[in-house]
Amino acid sequence: MPSYKRTPDGKPERRTPDEMLRDAVSDDTDIPGKGKPLDLKAYFRPDAEHRMAGKILRDNNVLPAQLQERKDAEEYLKKSEEHLRHATEKIAPLQKAIRPFAQTLIRTFSNDKEMCEALGLDALPEDFHPNTQTPPASDLLDTIRTFDQLCKQYNARVRDLTYHYLENLRLAHENIEASKKRQLVNRSLLPAYAPIDKVDIEAQREYIQKRFPLLPERPHDWQSRLKTWQRSQHPALWRRIFKSA
Repeated sequence: MPSYKRTPDGKPERRTPDEMLRDAVSDDTDIPGKGKPLDLKAYFRPDAEHRMAGKILRDNNVLPAQLQERKDAEEYLKKSEEHLRHATEKIAPLQKAIRPFAQTLIRTFSNDKEMCEALGLDALPEDFHPNTQTPPASDLLDTIRTFDQLCKQYNARVRDLTYHYLENLRLAHENIEASKKRQLVNRSLLPAYAPIDKVDIEAQREYIQKRFPLLPERPHDWQSRLKTWQRSQHPALWRRIFKSA
């Protein structure tokens, strides 16, 4: 049984690690390599199986889980920004082409309310209001058809942008949270890089909706609605005669 040093009251004496090592290794202890620096190369040298496993992992670009999650998050964030940039390049010309058609249509009707009722629309975007220099439509039917086609193309691209942009952000958010949880569970995984900022998906959704608002699409019966409105604006001769009488 080893003997422990004790204080006068019988409790074990507290010693520092250096004191414990000094007492454990006395001058007469015969230890191989005593008094020489420790050679730990052999201790940390991997064997053949570990070297082969490491080579396979490196050749296949396999990273530790916490690094792979961070890498995936960065790639998804990059994809979302690239998709937003490419979609903006395609949506901006459509916005520019739609605005004069919308302003021309509004000038054709007496006011916004009359246009919405004639075409079956709920409301118009705020930036569609024309100035006094905007001419009315010379061919109302063709103008509305072109306007309708442009709006459908625009809405389709905005929906595609919203889905892919937010989906990439959602995947990035999942990887960021998974990496953070892994570090909390295993305290030895100290972050070697600055943490990635949290992704606020709802804020980005509001940003997309504000920057690219969906345009109201015409109902299927808009042509019959338009004809009804035209007849009310230009009634037949017999209607004008009986109305005046």
